[in-house]
Amino acid sequence: MGRYTHPYEPWQPDEVASKSERRELVHRAISQLPENYRIVVELRDIQEFSTAETAEVLEMTSVAVRVRLHRARQALRALLEPYF
Repeated sequence: MGRYTHPYEPWQPDEVASKSERRELVHRAISQLPENYRIVVELRDIQEFSTAETAEVLEMTSVAVRVRLHRARQALRALLEPYF
């Protein structure tokens, strides 16, 4: 007989719906960011590029990417604050 390799957790539709709603809120907030913030969030946080890779793609220094990402995340936090 087969065994579960991880503890079994029953499917919870409410939890799945909640995660989907949060994901949609975050994506809507990202779309509201200015282009220069949106692209850095997209590359670093969504596509999971490294800081160096992001800097190369955007033709910026790594320091500039880190600063812009920090500011973008602050702006995103402000947009999402009313929901969380």
